[in-house]
Amino acid sequence: MTRRMRGTAAILAAAALCALLAGCAPEPAPTPTPTGFASEEEAFAAAEATYRAYVDAVNARRTAADSQPAPNDFLSGSALQDSIDGAGLLEDAGRHIVGATEAKSIERIAASQSSATLAVCVDSSQTRVLDSHGADVTPTDRAETFLLRVEVVYAVPQPLILRSDPDGDGSC
Repeated sequence: MTRRMRGTAAILAAAALCALLAGCAPEPAPTPTPTGFASEEEAFAAAEATYRAYVDAVNARRTAADSQPAPNDFLSGSALQDSIDGAGLLEDAGRHIVGATEAKSIERIAASQSSATLAVCVDSSQTRVLDSHGADVTPTDRAETFLLRVEVVYAVPQPLILRSDPDGDGSC
């Protein structure tokens, strides 16, 4: 593999990770309200439900472009901006992702009245990156599972994913 091909593969792998957070337009980060979550347990439950609903929306959007809710309905802040940037990289390269992503496991890290942080093991083994001709251009060295640290904030009418970043060495 040439140096240029490795560089392209690395860009596509990064774009595929970013595209997991698909969005269309940035929104300002939500301001936590004084009421917030009633307990740590409620914060964790809401954060997990929000992340799982987001993954369901991403998977649905991959099979039907007009599916609702839109994945970006679950995002705000840097998660939304990273999603927009990743989707732009894929589009500029004439690539798109097919197949389903799964939240393989979710671990509770920290919670407060206004937010909850999760460690999410994402399984993308059923996804493929395709070029504009439908050829599979999925990088052969991409990890099929990866660990994300996800922060979900209290917002009305629903909690929103504020950040989603690789966690540690990324393995899970």
